[in-house]
This record gives sequence, C-alpha cells and structure tokens, in this order.
Amino acid sequence: MADIIHLLPDSVANQIAAGEVVQRPASVVKELVENAIDAKATEITISIIDAGRTAIQITDNGIGMSETDARMAFERHATSKIKDAADIFTIRTMGFRGEALASIAAVSQTELKTRKKENELGTKIVIAGSKIESQEPESCPVGTTFTVKNLFFNTPARRKFLKANKTEFTYILAEIHQTALANPQISFTIIKDGELYAKYPIGTLKQRIISIFGKQMDKGLLSIEDESSIVKIHGFVGVPELARKATNNQFFFVNNRFFRQKSFLGSIMRAYGNLVQQKEYPPFFVFLEIDPGEIDVNIHPTKTEIKFSEEFNICQLLEATVKYTLGKSNIVPTLDFSDPEDYSDMFKSTTNVTVTAPPKIALNPSYNPFKSNNGPSYNNTPSNARNWEKLFEEYQTKKTTESEPLLDFGETTELSNIDLGQDIHIQSCTQVQKKYIVSVVDDKIYIIDIKRAHYRLIYNIFEETITGNQNIPSQKTLLPIRIEVMQHEAESLKEALPQLQALGIDIEEFGNQTFVINGTPSNIRPEMVQETIMDFATRINESGKNFKDNWQEYIVKTMAKSASLYRNPDMNKDEMQQFVSNLLQTKSYTITPDGQLVTVIVEINDLLKKFN
Repeated sequence: MADIIHLLPDSVANQIAAGEVVQRPASVVKELVENAIDAKATEITISIIDAGRTAIQITDNGIGMSETDARMAFERHATSKIKDAADIFTIRTMGFRGEALASIAAVSQTELKTRKKENELGTKIVIAGSKIESQEPESCPVGTTFTVKNLFFNTPARRKFLKANKTEFTYILAEIHQTALANPQISFTIIKDGELYAKYPIGTLKQRIISIFGKQMDKGLLSIEDESSIVKIHGFVGVPELARKATNNQFFFVNNRFFRQKSFLGSIMRAYGNLVQQKEYPPFFVFLEIDPGEIDVNIHPTKTEIKFSEEFNICQLLEATVKYTLGKSNIVPTLDFSDPEDYSDMFKSTTNVTVTAPPKIALNPSYNPFKSNNGPSYNNTPSNARNWEKLFEEYQTKKTTESEPLLDFGETTELSNIDLGQDIHIQSCTQVQKKYIVSVVDDKIYIIDIKRAHYRLIYNIFEETITGNQNIPSQKTLLPIRIEVMQHEAESLKEALPQLQALGIDIEEFGNQTFVINGTPSNIRPEMVQETIMDFATRINESGKNFKDNWQEYIVKTMAKSASLYRNPDMNKDEMQQFVSNLLQTKSYTITPDGQLVTVIVEINDLLKKFN
C-alpha cells in the first residue's frame, strides 16, 4: 500500500496559518501597524480602500529593512524578535512569531517598499499568493510601506463571508484605536477611500483619549496610579456620568499590549459598585506594567488573551486603586486613614481651666404618665382633643395626593387617553419586586414584565407612525442639547438623521463629530435624550447594517429600545391599571420586538383545577 502522509507545500501551509492570523482586513492592519511600531516609527499612515477588500496600505518612518531582511521577512517563522525559547518569556515587542507577513502574503497580492537610512536605494518586493513575482531596487523614503491588495483573492469562500464595509471598517478602527492609545508618542493618520478620515497627533495619553473619543472625555477622566512589587498601574477611569451601554471605550493594556480579561473587568465594576446603572459601563484606560516573565502572551494567535501568574493579587490591587480614585474625587465615600488632628491639649492639666458645670434637670416626682389628665399636650392643645386615627387618615390622604409618581406612564407611552374599554375589565393589579405586574383581567391572570412591556409599547408607537408615513410631532427643548460621538458613530448617525427626524427628534449636524438636538418626541423624556441618541449611535454602528436596506425596522426597534425603561419604577394602582390597559390594547403584547417574553397568561379555571 502506498504511503499516504506527505508534507504540505509552503503555499498551502501558509494559507492554513493565515486562517488563524488573518481573519479579516482588521487583522492585516493590526499586524502591519505593530510591525511599524517595532520598527521604531514615530509616524504611521493607514490608508484603507473599500474597507480593506480592495487595498490596505501602511506607511511608516521607521528604521526600514535591508534587501536580505526584506526577502526573509516573508518566510514562515522568520523573526528578529527571538532567538531561543527563553526569549518568549521576556518579550516586550508586539509581534514575534514571524507568521504575520507569510500569512498575509499567502492570501493577497502584497507589495513591500523599504529603505534603511544608510542606503541610497531601497527594495521593492511583489508577492501574490506566497509566490514572489519580483524583487528589485527602488527609490523610496526611509521606512517601510506595505500595500496589501485583493485580500482573500485566492480563497473566495473566506472573502464571501466578510461583512458589510461599515462593519469591517469598524473592526479596523477598533484595532487602530487600541494601538494608538498604547502609543501616544506616535502620530497616526487614517485615510479612508482617498480622503482624510482622522489624525491623532503626538501628545499625552489624555490628549490621545480625547482625540479618539471626543471632548466629553476632557473633564470626565480621573487619573489612577499605584505601584507594588508585582505590578505598576496607571491610566484613567471615567466618572459615572460617562457610563454608556456599550463597552467600546474600555481598554486594558499590559506592557503596552492590548488584552481582554474578565477578572480584571470584574474588579473595576466592583469598584464602581452602584454608581453606574445595570448594563451600563464606565470608560477606562488601564495600563499595567509587569515583569514579562510573570505573564504568558503566547496562548492565542491574536495575543489578546494573556495568563498572569499573580492574577488574583493584581485584581485586588486594581479594585482598590480605582475605588480609592473615585473616593478621592468625592464620587464615593471613603474612609479617612490620615493622621488625626493633635488633640494632646485635651489631656493636659486642667489647672486654670474653667470647667463647665453639668446641666440641672428639673424633675416632677408626682408625674404619672398613665393618668390621662397628666399627658403632655402638643401645640398647646389639651390631650383629650387629639384624635390619633383621624390624624393618621389625614396624613395618608395628604401623602397620596401630594406624592408624585416616579414615572408617568401616560406621558411616556402617549396612550394616557385610552379608556379601559368595554371588553377589558381589570379587577386588580399588584407589583412584584418592582419588576412584574400581576393583574387579574376578566377570567385570566396576566404576569407582565414591566421593562419589556414598555419596550413593546414604545415600539408600537414608532412603528405605526413610520409605516403610516407620518411624522411624530416634536417638542422644543428648553435649551439645545449638544452631543459628541466618535468619528465612526457620527457617520452612522448622519445616515439616520432623516429617519430620526421623522420620529420626532429634531437633530442636526453641528461639526465633525457633534450634533445638536432642538426637539424631542413626547414619549422620550428630555433628560433621557442625550443618552438615548448616544446609545442609538453605538447600536447602529455596532450592528453594521446598511440603512439603505430595510432601515425602517431597525431604526424603530433601536430607538424604542433606547427610549424604553432602564430601571424599574414604583407604581401606584392607577399607574398599573393604565399601563396594563395600554399594553393589552396593543398588538403582540406577549412578546418584545426581539422575541422575548413579555406576558404570561394563566386561565383562572386552569388554576382552580390545580386545587381540585
């Protein structure tokens, strides 16, 4: 029988390796930008065409490569970073395996131009699908330029599964932002489809954060710093007011390498405690400096998962550092362990000191508290004139009439004018744990999730308005509300402006990343508008959907979710009855637009049978 085991050709092996290293255009940007940083570049320009499908070009002013190094760089496991296995555990550079360039060249048409400072001419190499097509001298500036064209041209199945351009470009931006935050000493220029998209000049870490995430970060960042024998911590955390429903502004770095770690995230969230609402996330930019021998970065192809030998202790220190910073800024109460004032004078001799005499208390030895005629009087009225039951009833009446509900469901849902109707007879309503309403209507028991029901109500209002080609009237705000979003979120928001205006949100562009809201629909409280729009911008950007295709349903669903309740209110009887009535008179009141259960219905007859 013939032998069946054989070695794979290098081109096939490189394509297989590329499946791990080059997952999408963002992977190419990450690897090439990290190479530029390792080459000691101070200026990096990233040009993207067609979200990386057509071309990706990375230009740096680093040290460049010699002719031999340029050729060797495309070989698998060719690297200048390590020489033996021991070096892996002391690595401080970004890339070190020597797989990236070989993997990229295996699935694209790649061109390299590079020159060292001491050479008059540089080198140009053209490779397509791991095959070298040409290598020749080239006149080029000092540094390196990689041009990657037609990514996945020889693996059409992988190219087919790339997402929409907006989504792929969002992934690219995420990789650039991670690298730019870790390297504020390097300037980054982003060119999208031939036009300048963003530029992050050299500056401090705080300046870099503001240039990426907007001016709203300027006064909301708190500096953190601590050091122990195992780790040095520094960076910034945001005040609770900056918390959002997205996590795209949370960053961990170890030795300037971005990573993700659930245990560290848990430490920070515990430090904030109840300062942020559930499912809201404060921004943070945390840098850890640690001995490379105490971490292992070689456990994942993208190197975003890292093992720490002292993970538990670092978590404890991180939580304490963030909590101390919040307390120092008077955001949370903190114990004061500083030295107390000098109270030694209190224990000195009391000679020549005037001693205050104790107060004298007049006692009435004949007072009997059990005699009705001896009871104390209030407001100069005799005791027998007091009627405690009446007083309590008046107090209860006053409390009921003067107290205001935490949430006016009539205003919020715009359904307050709907009567209970002849066919709906609400017999009782009870709120359970502020989360559910249990209501008896006719011969059925309805168990209603309040948050999900509110989402359904808001969605129905928006949907009926849009499908009926109507515009929801807008109420002018007392003062214009200014919001600032990230660059890529601004682009998504611009596309959705006409639809948002149809929903009653009078919003217009006011600068590159700034928008102004002059009016809101009545079903969104003015104080919630800023958060609603920022949350909406994040949601539509993360979705990657093209709003030219089926924008209507997604906009309505996203705005309804943003405008619906995010905390459970206390409700009185009238509020609950009105809320249940509004819900039961809408279509699809048993599920949310996302398909989650809103209402559980139990037939009373079926319940009675359980006890027979």
